[in-house]
Amino acid sequence: MEWLVLSLLCVSMVGTGALAWWVRSLHMARRIDSAHLDGLQQQIVALQKDLRYLAEQTSKRPALPSARVLPAEVAASTPYAQAIELVRQGLAAAEVAERCGISRSEAELIISLYRNNSPS
Repeated sequence: MEWLVLSLLCVSMVGTGALAWWVRSLHMARRIDSAHLDGLQQQIVALQKDLRYLAEQTSKRPALPSARVLPAEVAASTPYAQAIELVRQGLAAAEVAERCGISRSEAELIISLYRNNSPS
């Protein structure tokens, strides 16, 4: 109701030309908002499709083994598994790198991942 009173006041003060311009600008704003909303809706639909696809692909993959649980044959065969065991025993990065034949940076990464996560 207030907008009607305001519109009539504008018409009486400024004339019909200004009112026509005002109505056109409101109409353009409404069209822009509608186009923007349509674009957002299309993006939402595309994202939903992508999410469904990713969920399907994830459910088809076999579960990854836990980083803490390694089969005995894997633990004995990989230098990284050996490094994890040495880190859990408290060895320094330089010693782990030398014994396992890995770089010091790799040994430091293993230390940062496994030293504080040792099973109790």
